[in-house]
Amino acid sequence: MKKTVLIFALTALFTSPIFAESQTLKENEIEEIVIKIHNEAEQGGYGLLSVNELNQMLASKENFVLIDAHPKNQFDVAYIDGADNFEFQGTFTHKWNEDAPSGPQDAYKALLGENLNRKVVVYCGGNKCGRSNTAALWAKELGYHHVFRMTSGIKGWQDAGFPIKTTQK
Repeated sequence: MKKTVLIFALTALFTSPIFAESQTLKENEIEEIVIKIHNEAEQGGYGLLSVNELNQMLASKENFVLIDAHPKNQFDVAYIDGADNFEFQGTFTHKWNEDAPSGPQDAYKALLGENLNRKVVVYCGGNKCGRSNTAALWAKELGYHHVFRMTSGIKGWQDAGFPIKTTQK
């Protein structure tokens, strides 16, 4: 039942006007993305969050770690207030040096903190971006119990009209 609800919710997200890009995705393309995200989350043992859920968590000042998995130059253009940047690659290889070019594993653990029960939320560019999957998988690999991925990423955040930060002038 949960799987059906999740797939229905993700399909609704992809077919909503908020997801509209300059080109329209075909139903089978949407379906492929939805199933890919669902399978990644199920296999990785982490949860999925919507932009609205993340916005509510931020508004309520919930205690959690927010990780942006973009390369630094993309993070500098647009990020969610409160996010820490730690770059990951879009394909999980299970080899830290290939998956995380921005630094050592200890640096990621330091960002996540010592409390393995603290909620960790990761995001990247959008529903087609795999960096957040790699970031979530590594958080799980390092022993964190409450890991979530906001799949629509910074693009979904902006499309929803939520504010972004930038380091550019």
